Amino acid sequence: MKGALPVGRAEYPICLDVTRLLSRVGRGALTGVDRVEYAYLNRCLRHHPDTRYICRTTRGYLLLGRDGGSCLSDILDGRLPLGRADRLSRAYGKARNPRHRAEAMLRPHATARCLAGRISTMLRAQFRDQTVYLNVGHSNLSLRMLAAVSAHPDMRMAVLVHDVIPLDYPDFVVPGQTQGFAAMMKRVCMQADLIIANSHDTRARLTSHAAGWGGLPDIAVAHLGLPDPVAFGPLPPGFDPGHPSFLALGTIEPRKNHALLLDVWDDLAETLPANRVPHLHLVGNRGWRSEDLLARLDDHSLNGTCIFEHGALPDTQVRSLMAAASGLLFPSLAEGFGLPPAEALREGCVPFCSDLPVLREVLGDSVIYLDPRDAYSWSATIKQRIVDSLPVPDPSKARLPDWQAHFGTVEAALAALWQDRQEGRS
Repeated sequence: MKGALPVGRAEYPICLDVTRLLSRVGRGALTGVDRVEYAYLNRCLRHHPDTRYICRTTRGYLLLGRDGGSCLSDILDGRLPLGRADRLSRAYGKARNPRHRAEAMLRPHATARCLAGRISTMLRAQFRDQTVYLNVGHSNLSLRMLAAVSAHPDMRMAVLVHDVIPLDYPDFVVPGQTQGFAAMMKRVCMQADLIIANSHDTRARLTSHAAGWGGLPDIAVAHLGLPDPVAFGPLPPGFDPGHPSFLALGTIEPRKNHALLLDVWDDLAETLPANRVPHLHLVGNRGWRSEDLLARLDDHSLNGTCIFEHGALPDTQVRSLMAAASGLLFPSLAEGFGLPPAEALREGCVPFCSDLPVLREVLGDSVIYLDPRDAYSWSATIKQRIVDSLPVPDPSKARLPDWQAHFGTVEAALAALWQDRQEGRS
């Protein structure tokens, strides 16, 4: 079968789960995990043309071929405008809901469809050859879906794990998420044939938690890649190219540690002349468990003069900000991988990062590391940066993660998985 994963004389097609991407239609810029699933979608469209795509919709499951996968990619890219929701969605008052409109556009491309309770039957009817079910988005890893794949004699399951932050840091997530996430990860560890970890740090943390779960499949570590560069867009309102400016990129939520940045800017305002206080540009949606922080931001004396909150911006504007800023500030308290610093390096922007094991693993000596709980060190370092007295790594010499290496590792792991199965049967 042309475009499938080769193993000796045999070849195995892919069934890629794109549920997460469908759920993100109309919700603004893609998040880090979204971008990974999007990269896999486009990889399969370009290099594995026989891939089929499965997604859980608001009314059951759709199984799509290449045309359906291309349609979803075009919707996400904006190349294909959203059409009209179907009659049932309109009857239920969902006519303007972007997901319902996207689902209506995908249904004509479906090669099969079923209600949720019939997913096992559909998989058995549609997949008669040995197939890899690939889930890379932390979505649709339900008990029903994993059980249906596990019970299929000709399907193997590979799951990409991005992080185990809800288990390590329950205070950083919404109430109840830790329990649900733990149950999901336990299912994955017990039922998947292969886990893909985005870093050695993620692998170690998952392995630690799985010790009490009674099972763990093979784990392949594959660093993520960077998305293809986009065009430069206009700089957002408030950006002054002639004034030192720093960028913080990420959802405003406890884990990203924006509170430290406000502490830093309080110190800068107290210790520098007013006309020398650098600008801080916050890019990202407002998130969860941050009511006090958001109130502090709204009432901050520098809001609108030295601190600018932009919400989520298109990638084109983010790229321009990175290229023009004096540095990217990334004081996160926990990360599964951390793509923004790598993206900043590609644009020649110096990242100032929390000293986290995963960031050292991925970025090496290409960034400046600081204690994420020591506002003084961040303030002092920023002061050095704006007067050009801070030795900084040369971004052009950074070794950046790339998708080609990632997919090479993953496809080799999938091939080895099938080879092991063949040898076990011989």
